[in-house]
Amino acid sequence: MAEAAKGESAKGRYWGRRIGEWQRSGQSQRAFCACHGLALSTFQWWRTRLRRTTLAAPAAGFVPLPLIEPARAAVQIELRSGTRIRLEGEAAIRVLDALVGRVK
Repeated sequence: MAEAAKGESAKGRYWGRRIGEWQRSGQSQRAFCACHGLALSTFQWWRTRLRRTTLAAPAAGFVPLPLIEPARAAVQIELRSGTRIRLEGEAAIRVLDALVGRVK
């Protein structure tokens, strides 16, 4: 069974390199596969699989930070839109605790 996993890993690395080459080539998937003797369907299958694996990879763990006294605690969250939310004191600690609880 370890050999099967090892083989899949080697195949994944192979196809990851091929997909990277295709992305840098500027060619369509069809043209790239034709030039390199690859089956388009296999190329697309591996591209989808590797993308799912990348997206499903666990995020980096949390780093424990010591909490300072509640009166001085502050949390600022910046959304992609540029909107900023700033909470201070006990509210900041409660919101941060709730957010971390949802992520776990």
